[in-house]
Amino acid sequence: MWEMKRPDYYRVLGVPPGASERDIRQAYRLLSKQYHPDISPLAPEEALEKFKLLNEAYATLSHPTKRSHYDLTLGLTRTAVLQQQQQQQQQRPVPPRRRPSGRFDISERPLSPTEIFALFILGIAFAASLLLVAFIDWING
Repeated sequence: MWEMKRPDYYRVLGVPPGASERDIRQAYRLLSKQYHPDISPLAPEEALEKFKLLNEAYATLSHPTKRSHYDLTLGLTRTAVLQQQQQQQQQRPVPPRRRPSGRFDISERPLSPTEIFALFILGIAFAASLLLVAFIDWING
């Protein structure tokens, strides 16, 4: 009895073995739009086969236990995969740091025009409420 060779799920999704869950999800979403049978320019049968393979790859690589077992079948050790993940994380831009309170430091990025407008409206509302309180106090004597 012959054994059918399993496709390389990392190649199917176009990600390295050390890819993060986020990278895997992003690759899957991008490729699923490309190969979905309803919208793909490929022949319906070919698109369906590629979409099935894509779903199979995503189901395996997005589940930590299944992914570990799959990595072992490829001969990848967990240490090698973790080293690749660390190298990729070092190459990525560092996201804004959070304060210990969990909030972002406002000095890390400039305010957007929408945020400036919201602050302006908030200031006007605050000033109007103070004027209203002063007016009501003046009327009541």
